[in-house]
Amino acid sequence: MAEKVNNFPPLPRFIPLKPCFYQDFDAEIPPQHRTMAKRLYYLWMLNSITLAVNLVGCLAWLIGGGGAVNFGLAILWLILFTPCSYVCWFRPIYKAFKTDSSFSFMAFFFTFMAQLVISIIQAVGIPGWGVCGWIAAISFFGTNVGSAVVMLIPTVLFTGMAVFSFIALTMVHKFYRGSGGSFSKAQEEWTTGAWKNPHVQQAAQNAAMGAAQGAMMQHETQYSATPNYTYSNEIALRLPGRGGVTSPLLGDGGRRGGSRPLREQAAARPLRSPRLELRDYRSPDLRRVSAEFDRSMEPFSPPEPGFPAEKSSSVPQKTFRVLVGVTGSVAALKLPLLITELLKIPGLEVKVVTTERAKHFYRAQEIPVTLYSDEDEWRLWKGRSDPVLHIELRRWADLMLVAPLDANTLAKLANGICDNLLTCVIRAWDLSKPLLFCPAMNTAMWEHPITAQQVEQLKGFGYTEIPCVVKKLVCGDEGRGAMAEVWTIVENVKRILEERDLPTQS
Repeated sequence: MAEKVNNFPPLPRFIPLKPCFYQDFDAEIPPQHRTMAKRLYYLWMLNSITLAVNLVGCLAWLIGGGGAVNFGLAILWLILFTPCSYVCWFRPIYKAFKTDSSFSFMAFFFTFMAQLVISIIQAVGIPGWGVCGWIAAISFFGTNVGSAVVMLIPTVLFTGMAVFSFIALTMVHKFYRGSGGSFSKAQEEWTTGAWKNPHVQQAAQNAAMGAAQGAMMQHETQYSATPNYTYSNEIALRLPGRGGVTSPLLGDGGRRGGSRPLREQAAARPLRSPRLELRDYRSPDLRRVSAEFDRSMEPFSPPEPGFPAEKSSSVPQKTFRVLVGVTGSVAALKLPLLITELLKIPGLEVKVVTTERAKHFYRAQEIPVTLYSDEDEWRLWKGRSDPVLHIELRRWADLMLVAPLDANTLAKLANGICDNLLTCVIRAWDLSKPLLFCPAMNTAMWEHPITAQQVEQLKGFGYTEIPCVVKKLVCGDEGRGAMAEVWTIVENVKRILEERDLPTQS
């Protein structure tokens, strides 16, 4: 990805100074928050214009017989408060909308309340403070009417600034409280250092924030593309429409010369999305991978229909174990944010299984849970008595979440290929436990006819799809294929916990 170049403030080329910030509403702010963010930016511009007009009003005050102190202070107001207001309250709210940072919201509230108080003082217009407020302007009518009329212009602007600031503060506070924000969350970000973690910020960039009243937004700008892969084994796929082969998904229309395009038929046919059956499953106590115990290598077979999975104990399980699989989509940038949000759910224990390609998009030291990769499978197994990692992970987990699921791994799972740790875990997965998958790939890959078949095949296993969404992708294309936003994924996990009568809030 190209490095972002600072573009604000836009300075002329002859000025030796360079812009200090990067600002792009379309690229960084989710569409559902873009209007509010722009209105706050326009409010900052109004504040700057008001201070400039106040300088003109104080100049008229000086010409009309007023003191030079007011004019000097007006210059100070303009030079000092224009950049300070941008840095102290606009940048925090911009960052808050961009990354859903509670700490940034709190920084905005603190500084913007000070801005509101200052606007009220400026509108009042105490003489000698360098502002043309109501008291200063009205009292100057007895000295110079022309200058007093000019002073009324910034007075009206200061009044409008105070009113608009109060409205903006109320709207942002209502939005923040409605989305579940609180002072405790800001304290948590401060304690953990997430507010200044550049990797978490990058992963959260362009992520949609939770909407008011807890509704989940669906249209954030996010990264979602799939890199090319090299695979040593050639996979023979018999596509429908070749040699008269009929697809059970598409019917006779899948034959050569069918009446409708393959992808259109796949989209037209209602996709079966079975309700995930959550049984009263109690996974066995976790035996550490390094422990010695007998290993059964019998083939995996799903449980008989209508029979619950085997229970190891009648004692209610106090923790719920989630195994997160991450594959080589650019959406893997969001892994730190996803793990952080999952860990906020009480009683949730998380481990991560990664493919080698996925490692390009995050740093392992930023993942606060155990992270397994292909090398761990063979590093831990030296002989017949040693644990088999993919079997142990399959036994340990109560739920598996694959986010993102790239096109390459999707094809492997649909065809039963298990050539790495992640695909081995899924191949051995207990079908009585829920498995959620979040596709993420380029629009061209998503619209290929084989993708619909592969997704349908996974759903036929009983896996649950968290559908991808329409976004602007990192490659510049806009269309369906982007991974569902983090908050939607977390809500799906919470829904499963609620069905098990487990707490989802602290």
